[in-house]
Amino acid sequence: MSETIRGTDWSSQEVDQCVDSYFTHLLLDLNGQYFNKASLYRKLSEDTGRTASSIEFKFQNISAVLSELGREWITGLAPMANYQRLLAEKIENRLTNTDLESQIAASAITSNALEDLASLYIEAPPERANKPVQLPDYMEALIRKFDPVIRDMRNREIGEAGEHLVFEYEKRFLKLIDRTDLAENVRWVSKEDGDGAGYDILSFNDRGDSKFIEVKTTTGGNKIPFFISRNEHAFSKRESERYHLLRLFDFRRKPRAFEMSGPLENYVRLSTETYRADFRA
Repeated sequence: MSETIRGTDWSSQEVDQCVDSYFTHLLLDLNGQYFNKASLYRKLSEDTGRTASSIEFKFQNISAVLSELGREWITGLAPMANYQRLLAEKIENRLTNTDLESQIAASAITSNALEDLASLYIEAPPERANKPVQLPDYMEALIRKFDPVIRDMRNREIGEAGEHLVFEYEKRFLKLIDRTDLAENVRWVSKEDGDGAGYDILSFNDRGDSKFIEVKTTTGGNKIPFFISRNEHAFSKRESERYHLLRLFDFRRKPRAFEMSGPLENYVRLSTETYRADFRA
């Protein structure tokens, strides 16, 4: 269908149709169910009068907003910026009134991650930006409302699954280099002893030297911020030569990781965002 409304602003109803369809198919995608994107664009084109290519571009705008929120987007629909405030507002409404996490099959969280440990790719950390990226005020407010850092911190299932993955990965790696003796001594410290140690996994390098691994897991991309406790930060400085922070990202689909060794300040900007309040003098 030709676009008879080319050059006009998208109406609230048209944006609603795209957002509703996007989220419906995002759930299918996250749960491993195939759908034909071209057919989807044609159907929405018939419903809205917009061209299939403009529907696809709008979907990529939705991916861009979700990316800023540290959320997954539909596979193959890479984020495209230049989205408008109306689109962000529609996505906010959808996220406010839909518990997306509860609709994603629980098996999708762990089984995909543990399916092939040998394929866990550890890449270089992203470069630290020289200055903060300035987003529109409405996007800053939206990110505060659906803060991906707080979401990841509270999602104990994702956090534990990430630690489990690294625990099994370290054991398998040591066995592959004929250090079964060391593999048998790898410990999931945070699970066995609690969270007070300042790291999650005790492992070893090929020489038998200890490695203290802190695991931070997100279902978002590699630049999503994360919380680190005062105890974890202090430990990273005290054991800088043996400390490794492994950041797992894109966890629900195909986990990837990057590693930061030594002082965290070499890689990230640390800022104080919480305070302890008590009534002692």
